[in-house]
Amino acid sequence: MPEAVKNRIEWIDEFKGLVLLLVCIYHIEQSFANIDLGMENLSDFRMTSFFFISGVLFSTRRFPKFRDYCAHKAHVLFFPYVALSLLFLLLDPVVWNFDLFPRAPKMVVLMTHPVIHNLKEYIGWNFAKIFVAGKSSIGSGPIWFVFTLFSISLIFYLIQKAARSNKFIIAIFAIASLAGGWMMSRNHIRLPLGIERDLTTLFFFACGYLCKDFIQKLSQFIAGERKDHLWRIFIVSLLTIGSFVLYALIEIPDPNYSVMNNALGKSFPRFIGSFFFGVLGLIGAFQVFSQLPQIAPIRIVKGILRNISRNALIILAVHWWVLLVLREVFKKEMDKPGIAYFAFAIVAAVTTAAIPLFRCKLYKLLGKERISVRESLSIK
Repeated sequence: MPEAVKNRIEWIDEFKGLVLLLVCIYHIEQSFANIDLGMENLSDFRMTSFFFISGVLFSTRRFPKFRDYCAHKAHVLFFPYVALSLLFLLLDPVVWNFDLFPRAPKMVVLMTHPVIHNLKEYIGWNFAKIFVAGKSSIGSGPIWFVFTLFSISLIFYLIQKAARSNKFIIAIFAIASLAGGWMMSRNHIRLPLGIERDLTTLFFFACGYLCKDFIQKLSQFIAGERKDHLWRIFIVSLLTIGSFVLYALIEIPDPNYSVMNNALGKSFPRFIGSFFFGVLGLIGAFQVFSQLPQIAPIRIVKGILRNISRNALIILAVHWWVLLVLREVFKKEMDKPGIAYFAFAIVAAVTTAAIPLFRCKLYKLLGKERISVRESLSIK
């Protein structure tokens, strides 16, 4: 494999790992009253960045036929979405003790706030969340992302084929899709299987695909001739800092902002601007990061981020389930000042322990091959 391609894959994995880490930290902050790390300020580019980088990685080279591509995505995305949603529904504390229901996250299915009286109704509405709303069960909340990625990957495949890879036509499709998603957001329209969410996130996915050449050229630029290597790093660093400054100026935290619910908040220019500058800043930061001396601390950080990326499905589901248990069973204790921060250690420990369990024993639920414990925890 050419060195340039290898480096590109590595920094993209590190990019994805950081975004997933920010998602987990935000969920911890969101869960307890006495944790405030400012994660709400990053809401505008957390999930949008992940859809964007997924678009960068989009390729039909291995699957020139839609049927084969659909089967592959069903194996690695749709089946894990269903399997993990059902598994963590079974592990939901409310299923084992319905008295905990008042502490459970509020359920919304297609603008319906169900009134639930018993366990049978609770399980029934969870099934509605999984198979009607496309938002996964309460026990595996963030897995909604996997179903959405499955949906828009198939949609984009058809768009790309219909457009014959013409970037102008793809851009028109992307803008029209965003317009539809934005209109539904403003009119509070919710459709089965998260169609309104698909329209919005398809735009970010398409942007990633359309920016693929730019990102490759940026990577080649910063890794250019050694004689002016530092100057190139300096230029990209300025681009990165400038992007984050503009993001900070444009972004306005909104507690109701949610890509999952297609609740986009704020004005359209701020919404687009914060996405654009946030993603550009992250891309620039990881380009610079890739050029730093490979001393031990940097190698460890990079390795951890790559491991998070490789085990994204496990981490998304398990960290949420741990938080669910802490919120529903130990809410009183965890909401005490100072004590709440122990949630970070608890979530990290349980999630890390779950990685080899899933990769060695429950790997079929993830649509992956079995690997050893050592491989599953590797940070190389």
